[in-house]
Amino acid sequence: MEKGKISYAGIGAAVAGVIGILGIYATWWETDTASYNGTADTSGVLALAMSIGLFAFGAAYVVMSDPQIRRALGALATLCAAILTLSCVWGVTQADSVAPGASVATGLIVSALGGVLGIAAGFLVMRDNQAADTAPADDAAATV
Repeated sequence: MEKGKISYAGIGAAVAGVIGILGIYATWWETDTASYNGTADTSGVLALAMSIGLFAFGAAYVVMSDPQIRRALGALATLCAAILTLSCVWGVTQADSVAPGASVATGLIVSALGGVLGIAAGFLVMRDNQAADTAPADDAAATV
């Protein structure tokens, strides 16, 4: 990472994690008499864990400067985003197990949006890694 240059891929992953967390604590399922947030089922708990991981790995990707560590953090953020998206799909199928007659609410869609944005940030991470691989070596580092 060049000095003074902000990593938009890491920022995108961190923001996607925050969006996922906000969606989880919003209403995932609702009935005529009650509403349930994402932590009412195992799929939502998994989504919460992946959202926190996506945020943490995305933020760490911005802060770290070592290319090998950034590559690993980017891969972990992308993995968390993919699992977040899959857990949201799982949450859609779990509506009847949470409460009979429950329907999907807005929070589940917001969490899924966070997962999809995290996957898009993963593509930016791959682009950054490819650019770092093809960049010429720093002359000052070569002479030390």
